[in-house]
Amino acid sequence: MRFLRLFTKGFFLAINVGIAALFLVASLAPYISPVRFWPISFITLVFPFLLLALVLFFLCWLVLDFRYALLPIVALTIGYKSVTAFIAFRLPAAEKQFLAPKNSFTMMSYNVRLFGLYNEKDSKYNRQAMFALIKKQELDIACFQDFYTSERKNDFNNREDISHEMKLPYRYFSSDFNRNGTQHWGSIIYSKHPIIRADKVKLSKGPLSESLIYADILLKGKDTIRIVNMHLESYRFNEKDYNSIEKIKKQEDTGLVATKGIIQKMREAFVRRARQADIVAAFIKESPHPVIVCGDFNDTPASYTYFTIRGPLQDAFLQRGSGIGRTFDGIAPTLRIDYILPDNRFSVNSYRKINSDLSDHYPIIANLSIRPE
Repeated sequence: MRFLRLFTKGFFLAINVGIAALFLVASLAPYISPVRFWPISFITLVFPFLLLALVLFFLCWLVLDFRYALLPIVALTIGYKSVTAFIAFRLPAAEKQFLAPKNSFTMMSYNVRLFGLYNEKDSKYNRQAMFALIKKQELDIACFQDFYTSERKNDFNNREDISHEMKLPYRYFSSDFNRNGTQHWGSIIYSKHPIIRADKVKLSKGPLSESLIYADILLKGKDTIRIVNMHLESYRFNEKDYNSIEKIKKQEDTGLVATKGIIQKMREAFVRRARQADIVAAFIKESPHPVIVCGDFNDTPASYTYFTIRGPLQDAFLQRGSGIGRTFDGIAPTLRIDYILPDNRFSVNSYRKINSDLSDHYPIIANLSIRPE
């Protein structure tokens, strides 16, 4: 009996050591570019599960042998920077109407998934429902990724229609891709207030590369702020890849060919995003105005991408959100990959996520104020 007890304790200890080691490696990700060592990026994807496992081990050791509870505690302490980026340690706000402070402004970041362009059956419904959702928020600034617009007859001129329907007359659109000069794809910034300067910066080379876009906005006739919007490199999974992932998750398939193809795409995306993050971080440092960075980063809060771009910026979710804050409706329940990051010259008054299934991303909204000097 004593042997069995010792064996069980040793077995649990070995697993705990292994999980703690993986957790600590994942905690190094903010400091190691995937350009130099890409495998570490895969570990960051399971960071929340490693975190949960360490917490459970801590509780188990309190019962089995409290001396070993020190192991998960030490690991969690060393990895606190990644832990505090992943979880907003605030209680959920009570369901009551938020009263925006005077001179504050409200902004949204939303990957609109082309307004359902390729889902012909529901495309018109998706577009109408998205427009209604966006209009209801009474926004001062809106940043959209995966944006589609067209000047073709019997197609959707989303660029013009949003300006008109949402009363957001000022805009800047990247038009990263176009077909025949009439159909356009990219990212866009809308504003209720005048845009006095706007431009785009290519984030990588190649026909499928997207841009960082920025707009300098004269806010309520007084302060100029810079809004930066971006859609960073995705994994470029196709429907076959997603089906393979679902089969692997359900243990219906362990096909090496499919798995190898998925890993290769992920590896390439990790490296490209790291290079893009370096470009974005350098651009932010040169801003002559208070800056707010937002968009679809396609990477988690444990990643090199997130920490490099965030730098000294605030994270609106961590300031006013709660829990994990999932923003992507797919693959895993822990994926927060959409962000609003204001610099320290702003106060974050509120943050919320809208649980809408109109896109595979959830829209996120923040109310902000410029701090008095």
